[in-house]
Amino acid sequence: MTISTHNYPNGFRLIHEKVTNHSASSVNVFCDVGSIYEPNNLKGASHFIEHMCFKGTKKVPVPKDIFLTYDKVGAYLNAYTEKRYTCYTVKCDSDYLENIIEMIADMMLNSTFNKTEFKKEEHVVIEENIKSEDTPVNLMYDQLTEMIYKGSSFENNVDMLSYHGTKFDYEEVLEFYKLFYKPSRMVFSITTSCSFNEIKRYLETTDYVKQTSNAMEIPPEFMIKPCIKQQEEMRVKILEMKGYRTSHIGISFRVETTDKYIINLFTSVMSGPMSSRLFNLLREKNGLTYTSYVTTNYHKEYGDITFYAETDKNKVLKNGLKPGVLPLLISEFNHLLTVGVTKKELETAKQYKNGVLKIASEDIDNLTGHNGENYLIHPNEDIVSFKHLYDKHYKHITTKDINAMIKKYIRPSLMSVSIVGPKITSEKNIRDILGKIKS
Repeated sequence: MTISTHNYPNGFRLIHEKVTNHSASSVNVFCDVGSIYEPNNLKGASHFIEHMCFKGTKKVPVPKDIFLTYDKVGAYLNAYTEKRYTCYTVKCDSDYLENIIEMIADMMLNSTFNKTEFKKEEHVVIEENIKSEDTPVNLMYDQLTEMIYKGSSFENNVDMLSYHGTKFDYEEVLEFYKLFYKPSRMVFSITTSCSFNEIKRYLETTDYVKQTSNAMEIPPEFMIKPCIKQQEEMRVKILEMKGYRTSHIGISFRVETTDKYIINLFTSVMSGPMSSRLFNLLREKNGLTYTSYVTTNYHKEYGDITFYAETDKNKVLKNGLKPGVLPLLISEFNHLLTVGVTKKELETAKQYKNGVLKIASEDIDNLTGHNGENYLIHPNEDIVSFKHLYDKHYKHITTKDINAMIKKYIRPSLMSVSIVGPKITSEKNIRDILGKIKS
């Protein structure tokens, strides 16, 4: 597999990975716009614009006709918005690739922003957000985000269009679209059996390449507010939700992105295979939860690692006469700080990670997303193919690396804790339990 890149004079970037024995092509177009760029009056605008790009273009003004165009060739079309970017995805038969590339360029760069569709879609997005806000686990993660990235642009939620009366100003959203949706802020990532030169030829006929990019600087109100270099205190938020029987517990530690591969391997030790620590501690040994895991998020400089568990409201603190979920997690953190990860655990985690990556690399969508995201965020770094990630980044990690990382981040001052569900106790009692973690 070969990864090739090309930068066009207008700033538009192409990254291409050639595969063999695939009749389908996977396309991701990343636009450098997300919630971190949104000022107070435009919170949620990035996600809303993502929706509007499906609502008519100069060439195809009727939204239904956009979907019909893709449906006729059996193509799968979707999009999603993150804090750092918005991504449009297409998977199609390679025979139709040239037309698909032209159509998605039209969607992204020539949206008409029809006012009727604008008002209609506002209600759609509001309903989507209501559904999210009615979910305890989503609220838990929202609270964690606010605490972990307090004071920075990264605390902005992607879905901020409120159903409490807040509406967008049409002209403001349109200007936001014009400011960010231009070729100089876009990366075209493709995984296909078509050659690099073929793809370049297809792109040359599209507005990705033909449109000139306005080199105007981003105004100050859209500039990213960086994270503070060091969180200095434990942060706790408890949200009572009546009518629920289970509690959602999230314990997060802020981390530096430079350590992400060590952290990723550590998450495999804790919650990857069914032999992992968290599974055995909370489910197999104590029967406290069906759902528990460790997850990570990474941004350009900082990220977070989160330990999550859902449990009965009566088992958060105690399990009869035995410790409940929260004290057990703190006890596990202390065990990690004193004993660390063993060589046997690390070897199992490596085998698991290698297997997972091999399986995942068979899906060309994974290759496309990995390449595009990295090329957008780290344009000056060499992109390692998804298939080579294990050998490049994981194979040589040692127990010393992981145990040093544990001591670096599993600290009270870097901890943020969110509990959402029925009322269980006071914040003071929670803090007393959390305070038993070793400094």
